[in-house]
Amino acid sequence: MIKSTMLKKSLKETNPYLKNPELGKALLYQSVSSSTAVEGVITKYPKLSKKMEKKMKAVMAVHESLASYE
Repeated sequence: MIKSTMLKKSLKETNPYLKNPELGKALLYQSVSSSTAVEGVITKYPKLSKKMEKKMKAVMAVHESLASYE
């Protein structure tokens, strides 16, 4: 029997966008807010700074072209 040992890393450790704590928190809030809105739950999170809004929009713009809506 072959036994393999794999070190498990969290998403926070492997996702480059979550490595920045401030950006990671903003992206998490965005994800939770949009997911719960789909279920009909309205959530309120602190307003993002203009700097953080700009960073988040840049991240989302990069991935928008990769998204599949089919």
